[in-house]
This record gives sequence, C-alpha cells and structure tokens, in this order.
Amino acid sequence: MGKVTLSIYMEEEDKEALQQLADAEERSLSQMAVLILKRAIRQAQADGTISPPGKQK
Repeated sequence: MGKVTLSIYMEEEDKEALQQLADAEERSLSQMAVLILKRAIRQAQADGTISPPGKQK
C-alpha cells in the first residue's frame, strides 16, 4: 500500500511538544507523528474499538 499525504491543524503548543518528542528520539516531526498514530491504531485494534485491516466490524 502506498503512502498518502495528510495535513492536520493543531495547537502550537502541541506541535512544540511533538517536536520535542521527535528531537528526543532523533526522528523527524513527520516520523514521530506517524509513529504515534500507528501506536494508537494498534491499541484501538487490540481493544476492539476498530477492526484490524481486512476485517470488517
């Protein structure tokens, strides 16, 4: 599956905190955002909130 572009709007202080996290892990801002989103998706799948890929609820 190919990558897509996603634009988001967030509070400046949240962006600054995200940048601090990215800097601490030596990642780009984009890489850090993707990592956090992937973690949230995996957790939601594990909790049963959303279906895993290929499985409809």
